[in-house]
Amino acid sequence: MLLTACTITAPELPTDRDGKQNLTVGVVQKSIHRGMSGSEVAETLGSPNMVTSGPNGSEVWVYDRTFSQVEASAAGGWTFASQDAGVGIRRSTQSTLTVVVKFDAEKKVSDVAYHQSKF
Repeated sequence: MLLTACTITAPELPTDRDGKQNLTVGVVQKSIHRGMSGSEVAETLGSPNMVTSGPNGSEVWVYDRTFSQVEASAAGGWTFASQDAGVGIRRSTQSTLTVVVKFDAEKKVSDVAYHQSKF
C-alpha cells in the first residue's frame, strides 16, 4: 500500500485584481489618514465598491470585502486547503471588512471608519 501526503501551505496574501494590496484593517490604519486625496486613497486601496455624492461636493467611498478561508485536516494535522476532495475534516471561516472613507468638498479625506466581522 502506498501512502502519500500533501501539505498545502497558506501563500502570501494575494493582491487585488488591479494589483493593489489586499484590503485589511492594518492597511487602512497604517495608510489612510485625514487630508489624503482621492487618488492617494485609490492608489492604496484600489477602486471602491460604491461612491455616493453628498452636499457641497463631498463624497463617500465604501469598500466592502468578504474573505473565506478553509482549513482541512489530513494525516492528523490542520493545513490550509483549497478544493481538495481527499480531505477528511474541513472547517471554514468567513470574514467581512467594510471601510467607509468620507471626503470633504476639497476632495480630501475627512473621516475613515471600518467594521470587521468574522464568522
